[in-house]
Amino acid sequence: MAMRIATKRELAIARVLRPLGTAPLTRKQAENAGKLLGIHWATVYHLRRRFLADPVASALIPYDRGPRVGKRRLAVTVEEIVSEVLTEWLPRQRHLAHPLFELDVEIRKRCAGASVRPPSRSTISRRWDAHRKEEALRLATLPGSEIPPGHLVARCPMDIVQIDHTLADLMLVDDASRRPIGRPWLSIALDVSTRCVVGVYVGMDRPNAATVGLLLTRVVLPKDGWLASLDVSVDWPMHGIPQLLHLDNAAEFKSRALRSGCREYGVELMYRPAGRPYFGGHIERLMRTIMERVHSLPGSTGSSPKGRKARPPEKEASLTIREFERWLVQHPVNRLNN
Repeated sequence: MAMRIATKRELAIARVLRPLGTAPLTRKQAENAGKLLGIHWATVYHLRRRFLADPVASALIPYDRGPRVGKRRLAVTVEEIVSEVLTEWLPRQRHLAHPLFELDVEIRKRCAGASVRPPSRSTISRRWDAHRKEEALRLATLPGSEIPPGHLVARCPMDIVQIDHTLADLMLVDDASRRPIGRPWLSIALDVSTRCVVGVYVGMDRPNAATVGLLLTRVVLPKDGWLASLDVSVDWPMHGIPQLLHLDNAAEFKSRALRSGCREYGVELMYRPAGRPYFGGHIERLMRTIMERVHSLPGSTGSSPKGRKARPPEKEASLTIREFERWLVQHPVNRLNN
């Protein structure tokens, strides 16, 4: 078979498509590329799919007209309909109870609109199976595909910030009476790229939307004023607006206030899959490390109820919320950040 050689047309298309990388293409990017090449934006998506499958200019050479040996026997218009449904319509459908049935219905509906004979259900099933295999092979060649599930890769500081709460293994006392007031909730924000703690909040109430807002305030703003109020002198320069917040599925992380605030500042929200704690391994490991150090403080409850009667934390408790926050900043947080 004669070797197919790319012409100026294919080389020009490749020069425009190559800088776009492998990330999902936005409509605006497609329109801009179409203007540069003098083609419709929808054609850009079609050409890019071919280019991603084989990133060389010759892959963009137009197909020869007429059937080839081994070529699928569906009419061209039907083939286009099936391809469009599989590559564009199907990925947008998040919850299909019976995917093959609904694929069949969608393809038949479009074929009826184009006045062409629809393919059989068995043909659609074969096309879908082949499409899934092609998509799996394409994804396997993308950069980062070797990273196992549950691993987050952040290239720059504040790209990904994980947030979580835990009930501290410590009994605190009131400022005035020095009587026990209960165990505090500890909320922490961790930057995945640098493994630095970028925000801490301690409160006695169960975490809610207000807790998350107060924690994010400390993440975003410089901490000099807050550190001065604690009478602490440490170097803690990390602050800024995160690109993405990685969260579990707690109610306070799905509040309307958090969603609207993050939309306003362009912060994306990513939720861990339910029942898979290893997707939040960075923050979970940090929480365990801090709790291990908390166990050395007076009033520690320990990580297990076993033996609490022999050492009642209510009698040993001596730290207030302010003193506990000061200890957190001076010891575990400062040590982890330096």
